[in-house]
Amino acid sequence: MLLASCSSQPNDLRDSRYYADADTSTAPPSQPPSAAPQPMPAAPPPSAPPRKRELDKYALGAAQLSSEGVHSDGPATRQAITKLPDCNVSLGDVHSGYETTWAYPTGATLRQYVAEYDGSADEVLAALQTALKCGKYKANGVDVTVRAPVKAADGQVTWCTTSSRQGTCTAVRAQGSLLSVVTVTAASETKAQQAVTRIAPLAATVLGGNS
Repeated sequence: MLLASCSSQPNDLRDSRYYADADTSTAPPSQPPSAAPQPMPAAPPPSAPPRKRELDKYALGAAQLSSEGVHSDGPATRQAITKLPDCNVSLGDVHSGYETTWAYPTGATLRQYVAEYDGSADEVLAALQTALKCGKYKANGVDVTVRAPVKAADGQVTWCTTSSRQGTCTAVRAQGSLLSVVTVTAASETKAQQAVTRIAPLAATVLGGNS
């Protein structure tokens, strides 16, 4: 005899009551929607370097030097000179430079160097005057004596050097961010000084008039 057992519940396989609760422990956790990547902020554009002036208009030319009887001794050079030979004195952090060379019939030479700075050239001039205290140095194996610099009422600084070969005198003036260095080398210190005395006011006029 077969015995059958029946439940009072309908045998409906679709009824969830016939199944244990689903085990969701192994299901991967739901992930929040990822945020869209943000673009990197643009880097600021590089700052433009300071614009260099056309320094030739602040230098002496043939018109101003006509009474000196000089002629150009080669093309002008556009380069920064950071030191002078006298006491190896520094000209500071030069932004740009311009140098011309002129020759006298006697063999003497005139050089002018105009330098531009990012700041005031007065500070460079003051430091230069303080540094010209070596008294003597050697150039090409020859002793060179340095006279003490003299500062005029208008701010110009002048000094002379002498050796057994020649004499040299220099006049330096600052005008805003510009510095003018006028140097004459002659057979004697006296001749060099006379020439610088004549030329320095001309250089000052050109430097100040175009600044």
